[in-house]
Amino acid sequence: MNNFLATLFFLFGLLCIAHYPAKRIMIWAIDNLEDKRLMLPLSLLLFILAIISIYLSTNISDWNYRAGPLILFILGIALILRTLAILIIPLQLKKALQYILQNIPVFTTTLSGVFLILLSAFTVSRDYIGPFKDLSDCSNSQVLTVYCLASNPEDLALTPDNQSLIVSEFGGIRPYEEPQEGSFSIFDLTTSSIKKIPVIMDLNVWGDPQCQRDSNTFGPHGIDLIKRDDGSYQLAVVNHYPTETIELFELRKDDQWSLIWKGCVNVPTKYYFNDITLETDGSFYVTHMYPREITIIAWLNAALFKYATGLVLFWSHNKFEELEFTKAGQPNGIVKSGNTLYVANNLSDSITGYDLVEQKEIAHFPINSPDNLILHDDSIWVTSLEHEAVDVLSCPSEQCSLPFNVYSLSSQDLQLQKVYSFSEEAMGLPTVALPVDDKIWMGSFRLDRLVNFDK
Repeated sequence: MNNFLATLFFLFGLLCIAHYPAKRIMIWAIDNLEDKRLMLPLSLLLFILAIISIYLSTNISDWNYRAGPLILFILGIALILRTLAILIIPLQLKKALQYILQNIPVFTTTLSGVFLILLSAFTVSRDYIGPFKDLSDCSNSQVLTVYCLASNPEDLALTPDNQSLIVSEFGGIRPYEEPQEGSFSIFDLTTSSIKKIPVIMDLNVWGDPQCQRDSNTFGPHGIDLIKRDDGSYQLAVVNHYPTETIELFELRKDDQWSLIWKGCVNVPTKYYFNDITLETDGSFYVTHMYPREITIIAWLNAALFKYATGLVLFWSHNKFEELEFTKAGQPNGIVKSGNTLYVANNLSDSITGYDLVEQKEIAHFPINSPDNLILHDDSIWVTSLEHEAVDVLSCPSEQCSLPFNVYSLSSQDLQLQKVYSFSEEAMGLPTVALPVDDKIWMGSFRLDRLVNFDK
């Protein structure tokens, strides 16, 4: 709705700035205001448009907190008032319009055009304009159970015994901020406690021999866990600190879970990775978001115009291969089911399924700002941000309760199975939704908590 209204306002704004056509339309309207045979059908059309506008706007959840529906509602009321004015006081309306046209013509064209273009920019850049919930006390809501124990738990993975969550504690990415050190934690589902996972350095046997590291500091982002052909469990991590790498670990449990470093892969400077999905032989697919040195202005431009900024790469035998058929706006979460690769294209507002044999798109689901993808049984779980990027600037603090949805989609064709909607809740800006038994666990790139809700 917002994009449609923004386009409409922009076109009308250009029409007004062009001056001559706008002036001709206004003169025609003034000349015919007292022609009832013409004005009656026009009034009926305006009234129908008004009712449609009001119905469409109020038929959306929390419409009075949404920029697009609220503007559409006001437009509907304005059309009703315009209809009444045409029918009841056509002579007075005619005199008022003649006065404006004769004495302040710039108001009817240039200023109106500038106003409409500014309104277009506002409509396309803003969505949620409602209140925020205070999250400082870390309390549960009626729906969400909150555990304020983690730092930016951007991605999650379930341990093989189904008893704990591996937590990727995010350290940041450009262009929002400079990457910083993050960490790996493990959240015990039975005791609701969290602790750092011990990281033990070993030999590079799973990565590229050219990649070496001399410290155990990391800036983790997307993660994936798989059981390898040799029976061991491999955790792959997109890492942003101190350099851009893919880090490869063996997940092992003796008396406790630990990560054994088994190698890394250097990321070429032309790429900036987000998420990863492993194959059982240690090869992997990874999403390249956008150029590493992208500016916030360039990112906002890509978010507005939805053009391709990245693609998926496949790594095997120590080299990367670009999958040209996956180009899209900020590829983000990624999972593989059979010969189908599913990618959450954040700036393209969609999840796309690609046939790896035919090398073409075979499924598509529109969704606002999807992030990490979780493949569980026959479903793909994903979060969506139900607001625009600029809305984040209105957040009263780092902990922000902007509205969001959680979707369950079929892993066969991306058909919608279920959607959960949240607004003014005990979290916001979610990046991952992971089902465990009868709960859905969520994390965020910008929160101090793990959260769950009942399926």
